[in-house]
Amino acid sequence: MSLEAIPAGARVLVDANILIYAKRGISAQCRRLLERCAQHEVSGVLTTIAVAEFCHRRMMQEAQGRGLSGSNPAKALAQNPGLVRQLTQYPQEVEDILSGDLLVLGIATRDFSKAAELQRTHGLLTNESLNLAAGLRTGVNRLATADPQFDSIPGITVFKPDDL
Repeated sequence: MSLEAIPAGARVLVDANILIYAKRGISAQCRRLLERCAQHEVSGVLTTIAVAEFCHRRMMQEAQGRGLSGSNPAKALAQNPGLVRQLTQYPQEVEDILSGDLLVLGIATRDFSKAAELQRTHGLLTNESLNLAAGLRTGVNRLATADPQFDSIPGITVFKPDDL
């Protein structure tokens, strides 16, 4: 289903890619979902894993966009910490998310067992399975993502941007 189909009043787990597409101006639907969360029309939920993933990816994108790294920005930044200190946009974006209207869930110890089960059953990667496990633990079974691997998981309603 489209992101626009998320019903008013719903709690929805927001994947890091939704944040990235919104912040980069790639998807108007992703931006609109974050606006709906800010207006308390929808309750957006993130995990600390999603925040870390957003932070890392935006750091890499900023480094590349500013010409501070080549094709491997993580390696370039790790080898030259001075480059990291030159990056200013991504930390502000992370602060904006953390100070906004999205609830941020920590990962609980028991989420790792559920994540391993999701990995075995549905072939999810670690971050995706941990995000979903934390959401399910807190009763959130709606997911906003652009990733196709969640489509066939029973009990999960997946909402995707269709303007990508």
